[in-house]
Amino acid sequence: MHAPFPPAARAVRLTSPGRHQLVEVEVREPTADEVLVRVAASGICGSDVELFDGRRPAAFVRYPVVPGHEWAGTVAAAGEAVGHVALGDRVVAEGIRSCGVCARCRDGDTNLCSAGYAETGFTHPGAFSEYLSVPGRLVHRLPGSASLDEAALLEPAACVSGGVLAAAPQAGADVVVVGDGTLGLLAVQLFGLHSPGALLVVGTRPGPLAVARELGATSTLQLPDDDPSRLDGSADVVFEAAGDASAVPLALAAARRGGTVVLAGIAGVDRAAVAPDVFALRHLTVHGIFSASSRAWRHAVALFAAGHLRLGPLISHRFALQDYSLGLALLASRGPDTRKVLLLPAGTPDG
Repeated sequence: MHAPFPPAARAVRLTSPGRHQLVEVEVREPTADEVLVRVAASGICGSDVELFDGRRPAAFVRYPVVPGHEWAGTVAAAGEAVGHVALGDRVVAEGIRSCGVCARCRDGDTNLCSAGYAETGFTHPGAFSEYLSVPGRLVHRLPGSASLDEAALLEPAACVSGGVLAAAPQAGADVVVVGDGTLGLLAVQLFGLHSPGALLVVGTRPGPLAVARELGATSTLQLPDDDPSRLDGSADVVFEAAGDASAVPLALAAARRGGTVVLAGIAGVDRAAVAPDVFALRHLTVHGIFSASSRAWRHAVALFAAGHLRLGPLISHRFALQDYSLGLALLASRGPDTRKVLLLPAGTPDG
C-alpha cells in the first residue's frame, strides 16, 4: 500500500565532521518489512551537534550520514509484511535497529543489542530528510489527532522513560533532576507522574527553569548564582541529564546514602573526577542509560497517547530543512531561552 511519492527527496548529509550538504536522495519502494515515512518534524539533539563537530565516539557514527534520530511523520508506504500501520497513519519509530535474537534483545534490552551498533541518524540514514525508510517492527502508531511536532520529542521521552523505569521511584520520594535541557524537562514530567514529595531541578538558564516550574518542579536551582548547598545529599532519586562532566559528581553528591542515581547525559570527550569509594561507602545504586529499549518506547508512546506528556512547551524554534545550519548553531549556543529546535522537512508545522 502506498500513496504517490517522488523518486527523490531533499536531505541534509554530513560528509565528514564540520561539512554538510543539502542533497537529493533516492526514495525507493519499501521492502516487505519496511515502512516509508514522510517526515513532518525532526528534532536537533545535542548528539547531532557532537556529530557535526566530530566529537561523537567513532564506534557510534558512520560518515557520510543523514542525521536525525528524533522525528515523527506519516506513513507514505508500507511493505506487504507490515500489518500494524496503514497509509496516512501518524507514526514514530525506535532508533536502535536491534537484531531481536541476541541475548540482550531476548532479555528485553534491545538498546544494548550485541549484534553491532546500528541506529537511525548515526549509522543509517536519518530524518533530516523529507522521506525516511525504517524497519516496520520498530514503528509505533500514534493517535490520529497527535501533534507531529510534539511527537518528534518521543525519542528523548523514551530515553528518559528508560531511566525512570530503572529508578522505580516511590510516591513521596524526593527527586533531583540535574539539567535544564530537553531530557531534564521530560524527566520533570515523567517523575511528576509518580507523585514525588519534592522535585528540584538544577540548571543554568532562567528560561528553561521557568518551564520546569510550569511543568511541575516544586523548586529550581540556577547555577552558579544560587547556593549549591541546597543539594544537601538527601535526594532519594537523582536524574542527571546535563551532558556535562561536572554534572556527574554533582548528581552523586545530591543523593542520600542508599539512594539511586540515573546518569543519562553524555559528556563526550570530557572527564569527571569521582572518588572511587563514593559508590560503596554511600551504598548508591547507579544506572547508566543509553538510548531506549522497546519497553521504554512503548511506555513513552502510551503516556503521550493518553495525554500525560506536555511536549509543546519544550519546543522553542522551528526551521525549514534547508536552514539546518541555523538550527544547529542555535542549539549549540545554548541561549537562555533555547529549548528543542525542530526541522520541518514537510515545510509547515503540523499541530
